[in-house]
Amino acid sequence: MTRITDDDKRATLLLLALTVAIFVASAGIPALLDDADSFYAEVAREMNLRHDWITPYANAIRYLEKPPLFFWLIALSYKVFGAANAFTARLPTAMAVVALVYVTSRIGRLLFGIRAGLFAGLALATSIGMFLFTRIILPDALFTLVLALLVYSFLRWERDQQSSWPLLMIYVFSGLAVLAKGLIGIVFPAGIVLGTLLLTGRLKETVRLLSIKGILLFLVIAVPWHLAVGWRNPGFYWFYFINEHLLRFLGKRYPMDYGTVPLPWFWLLHMVWLFPWSFYVATLLRPANFRQALTEHGRNLILPIVWALTILLFFSFSSRLEYYTVPAFPALALLAGAQCAAYWEQGRRWPGAALATAGALIGIALIVIAATVTAGAPESWLRLKDNPDLYIYYLGHLFDITPESVTALRMPMILAATGLGLLVPLHFFLKRAEAKAATLALGMVVFFVAADIAFLIFAPRLTSRPVADEISHRLTAQSDIVIDGEWAEGSSVAFYTGRVLWLHNGRSTTLEYGSRYPDAPPLFPDDEAVRSMWNDASRRVFLVTFAAKQAKLDALIPQNKYLLFRYGDKILFSNRPDR
Repeated sequence: MTRITDDDKRATLLLLALTVAIFVASAGIPALLDDADSFYAEVAREMNLRHDWITPYANAIRYLEKPPLFFWLIALSYKVFGAANAFTARLPTAMAVVALVYVTSRIGRLLFGIRAGLFAGLALATSIGMFLFTRIILPDALFTLVLALLVYSFLRWERDQQSSWPLLMIYVFSGLAVLAKGLIGIVFPAGIVLGTLLLTGRLKETVRLLSIKGILLFLVIAVPWHLAVGWRNPGFYWFYFINEHLLRFLGKRYPMDYGTVPLPWFWLLHMVWLFPWSFYVATLLRPANFRQALTEHGRNLILPIVWALTILLFFSFSSRLEYYTVPAFPALALLAGAQCAAYWEQGRRWPGAALATAGALIGIALIVIAATVTAGAPESWLRLKDNPDLYIYYLGHLFDITPESVTALRMPMILAATGLGLLVPLHFFLKRAEAKAATLALGMVVFFVAADIAFLIFAPRLTSRPVADEISHRLTAQSDIVIDGEWAEGSSVAFYTGRVLWLHNGRSTTLEYGSRYPDAPPLFPDDEAVRSMWNDASRRVFLVTFAAKQAKLDALIPQNKYLLFRYGDKILFSNRPDR
């Protein structure tokens, strides 16, 4: 067994400190965004408000699409810190990433050695995809952590046949995976474990994985919530297991409120999501390099490959969104760590040269754009385009940016050019493996700072927090808030005002199924109902609309419409003026 030195311990502590700085320190910025970000935060807030940890609610309507573990952790975060805000809402995700980086480095240590394990953890912590996909509150990071813990338990089970706890922990983490993400909490572990045993010629060992105690532990963890929520909510089992699992996999879920990324892009974009470390993973695509890696690492190489392919292939035959494959990122980071350790120790330079060239070209492009764009009229940078056909891509909104809007991004573009165009190429010229890894990581940290600044700059496009603040200091018990559209268009208003929203012609997508329950409040007024609310002299109505919808609203309510506030493309009206 390789001896762990004080230097290795210090390197691990530095790795965790870096991860905390990237993910925890910035968890509170920007304000919660509309759609998924504030949606999950609001579900957890309503859990505490209702003192009901069985049936999730959003906007006082049942939300039965997702299992509860993620909501429980966010709700617990609110209770521990005594406040529901952007930081406490995002903290469970950020802490899950910190733990995931550590677990990934431990798995890498078992498979490929201490140095490769540290590089794997660093690759995961500083890859673009891990950063971007955890800036929004989603359960995928938590599920990925549970899956990685299960894989770690499997490795310990392989190496310690005398102890029973690793086998039992496989079942424990599978039960938690079901509570984190549903039935793929069974499918993914089974695919990874059985696939690894099959490809390493040990399929007969599957029998030893069977454990009565383990099965009982799994059932105790995974079953009670499903029984309780099904008993309280008739129709849950069809909606959750058939509609949200089977029909979603088949692309026939109702309502069809999501797109799917074309298969070639679904695979190719992983070069972006694992950047800059993807250049080292890509070396395994060359047969000669793969054979050499297999010779060096033997069957240890099989596990991360099976892990990644289980997830990538599963979603290749289902609905495809880029962040669905976050559970594969630790496996890809393990491969990156192994290849970096091998290539840097052997002095093999061509992947580094390719990465340095790519980084330099990106940096030059960013500098040229920042230097040539001219400023427009005041606030013209907020005049973005709409490209709804491209929003199936996680970064589809980048195509909304116009030359005018780029002026607001000059500073973060120059900062990003420094990280990607200077520090990333610099790693190629350094000799020591640790120096190369540190320089790559530093370059990505600079890029992440630039990305955080860009998030703040474009907050008017992404969040309704200032609109909610304008409403909050005017709210009374005789006030109503109306969003001119679906819940996703103004969910942060609900979170920051703490009030149930009316959704004008918004009975669709996320809240549609829950709104069909007999006790669901009728929160979806049509045109006539909104006009009636507006003319009710006994109540003050606040209506949040959007620049693209204002003409239609003007036709619906031509008079007694008082403008209170504008923020980006969001417009706040009331049926009464301020006094």
